[in-house]
Amino acid sequence: MGLETNDLTLEVVGRGVSGRPVPGRPRRPAGPYLLGLPALLLGCVLLIPIGVTVVTAFRTPGGFGFGNFAVMGDPAALHAVRNSLLWVLVAFGLVVVGFFLALLSYRLPGLTPFLQPALVVPFAVSVLVSGVTFRLLFDPAPERGTVTAVWSALFGSSPVWLGPSLFWLVLVSAFGWTWLGYIVSLFRAGLDAIPDDVTRTIAAEGVTGWRRLWAVEIPLLRPITGVVTLTVVVAAVRIFDLVLIAVPGPMQQSADVLGLNWWRATTSGDPSGRTAALGVVLFAIVAAVGLIGVRGLRRRRWAMPVPVTRQDPALGRPKPSKRARRIGWTAGFVVSLVWIFPAVVLVATALHSPREAGLRGWWSLSGLGFSSFADAANAGLLRALLSTALIAAAATAVLLSIAVPTAYLVAWGGLPTWLGRVVMSVFVVLAVTPVQMYAAPLRDAIEAAGLAGSRVALALVHAAAGLPFAVLLLRSAFAAAPPALVSEALQGSARQSAVLATVQRTYRPALVAVAVLEFSMVWNDFIVGFLISGPGTTPLSLVLWGEARQFAASGGTVAAAAVVASVLPVVLLLSFWSTVVRGLTTGSKP
Repeated sequence: MGLETNDLTLEVVGRGVSGRPVPGRPRRPAGPYLLGLPALLLGCVLLIPIGVTVVTAFRTPGGFGFGNFAVMGDPAALHAVRNSLLWVLVAFGLVVVGFFLALLSYRLPGLTPFLQPALVVPFAVSVLVSGVTFRLLFDPAPERGTVTAVWSALFGSSPVWLGPSLFWLVLVSAFGWTWLGYIVSLFRAGLDAIPDDVTRTIAAEGVTGWRRLWAVEIPLLRPITGVVTLTVVVAAVRIFDLVLIAVPGPMQQSADVLGLNWWRATTSGDPSGRTAALGVVLFAIVAAVGLIGVRGLRRRRWAMPVPVTRQDPALGRPKPSKRARRIGWTAGFVVSLVWIFPAVVLVATALHSPREAGLRGWWSLSGLGFSSFADAANAGLLRALLSTALIAAAATAVLLSIAVPTAYLVAWGGLPTWLGRVVMSVFVVLAVTPVQMYAAPLRDAIEAAGLAGSRVALALVHAAAGLPFAVLLLRSAFAAAPPALVSEALQGSARQSAVLATVQRTYRPALVAVAVLEFSMVWNDFIVGFLISGPGTTPLSLVLWGEARQFAASGGTVAAAAVVASVLPVVLLLSFWSTVVRGLTTGSKP
């Protein structure tokens, strides 16, 4: 075959195609991969110690094997495992209660103005503060403990609430007080996000009551249900500081959970292989819960199909009657008073002198003043406040600067499908990994580097621990952006920064949620500082725990320290709660 033009002859010589066909592959620029390099380096702060713990758990004098896991035959360890599994049941029950409370507030809108602030306040305070508060409420002396005084007045005598078996009532009450606001708020956001056309259609078809709940609302809330359940169940399995602060020392063996059993083993000089094996078992339980939760998010549930009919604009979400609104306001006010009451007890106790707080209840008018706050300041509270603020601010800044580009890379950076799945799986595993899996090797490494007591080291650990959750949340926000917007930016001459600017309106609430929650969690942290930090960092929660160890003699001082420790996170979450909820539910709405 030839072509002749302008005295130039072009001749094409054909040749048969032979050999194995080679599939074409698009050329991927290496630039976006650099966005994930800081996350890889920060993730190694956890990944390397986790690897050391796993190797230590399986290393025996004769090589590698399961010999160290014989520690699980110890009756104390088995008891701790049983208690940890009981906490899983508590978490599931709390999710159910929270869902129906959210549904009630959805049906009776008058509940919301009173209920939401009352539920947010307990979520803003640390678990340590919750433990202190409920220990004050259930103090066994009727002249100090509110519940004991009421029970004695009604029945003439009172059981020892923090004694055998009954300590579960105190622990579950404190845990529920902390987490119910989170559960209700997310479920309520999901109910509010049900599309209006769905609401109108089911109203036109006469689907009401329980039929509407099971056929429409529960299936549509499946993504948020999975997120809420996974979060609360993992928190329940990883419980540590609540038992340590709320249960008196002689009863802690009965309330033991696997995380506390690990800590006692490390402090009592048990071989490192046996303590590492305890950490691996705890991790296996948490990972199993996480795997079930993730699979539940992907599993389809049966739902009754709702027929598509002609929609009447007059139909929609029914407006409550005046009677229903009055019931909502009344119920909301009463529930809010009950829910905020523990916080009132804590503040009232703090406003008594240490001596009066040890002798009389919060309702006494004698000994009022600020002397308990002065004692808390003398115990190092002010220095701890400054130290904690520096650590929380540094950890939040590092986290945001690394999590945003990493989340964008996973969502829109063009990673191969297999690599994206691997990266997401690693972040899911790290998000549910208990501190016990990396605490001992990390503490040893920090001490070997001469950084014991360093605020910088503790801030980096907090940033590394918060990175998986932040990336998962921000990735969902990026992925929820309209693909057309991202495609338009990618196909033009825009750079990666322009793509980020294109989708910013979808990820901004998630960014606020990550910042507020990271700062609050670092501020309220106890376990990371307790297991890894040196005394030089003086995190606020460690000062609070040090005072609470002599609880009977320092109830007023502990209450004052708890109040001061709670002011900033409470104000922060109350100010940004609506944005935080929007950020948490981005990509999970019906």
